[in-house]
Amino acid sequence: MAKLECPKCGELLEVTGRSPGVLLTCACGNVARVPSRVWGLGLRGLAAALGLLLLCPCAGVLAAIAIPNYNKLTVRSKQRECKTNLRALFTAQRSHAAEHDAYAPGIVKTGFLPEPGNRYAYFMAAGPISPRDTRGAEVSADAVGIGVDRSMDDRIRPVTLEDLPPWVTRQLGVSGACPECQLTMACAGNIDVDDTLDVWLISTRELTDADGSRVPPGVPVNVVNDVNE
Repeated sequence: MAKLECPKCGELLEVTGRSPGVLLTCACGNVARVPSRVWGLGLRGLAAALGLLLLCPCAGVLAAIAIPNYNKLTVRSKQRECKTNLRALFTAQRSHAAEHDAYAPGIVKTGFLPEPGNRYAYFMAAGPISPRDTRGAEVSADAVGIGVDRSMDDRIRPVTLEDLPPWVTRQLGVSGACPECQLTMACAGNIDVDDTLDVWLISTRELTDADGSRVPPGVPVNVVNDVNE
């Protein structure tokens, strides 16, 4: 229903079906003329429209804050794969060392394999890694790592040893004489839309994270953070 606001008292006058130009008398005594076109609720409608316009920029600001935070949360959830698998690989190697006084030279002998669909590649040393470009691909006996699973989507970027920062590569593998030797392993993956890799290390020795804090043995440490880089 069309309404006309009385300019004197603000009362809403019913004008539905009234011809333009017809005079209406408000209860306050004021006489108003039906305009050729009734625009919503007059001043009240204008106030509502202004409120909506003021709200829109606020909504844009909130979206600008919320969307990046949501993306970061999604990426961090992907990092759980790396941390979980590095811990499993670490446990497998410790078990092998307890039995054989040495760490397994190939990833097959550890008994560890990441579940299909892994977004990260895993490295036990600076050596060949077994690609996962096809479903059910066999892991070669001399492989010291597993590549990113690209069997479902070959557009996924493969990650090789050459993609790792040199200072990360130099730390990989066994150092010292076993059984007193130390072992450092890594995982790396491209988990967002940029070219930066997300890189984690785990070791039987103490490591240092990007902030200089000490990380105890057996705890994954994020040395290149793809969430922030």
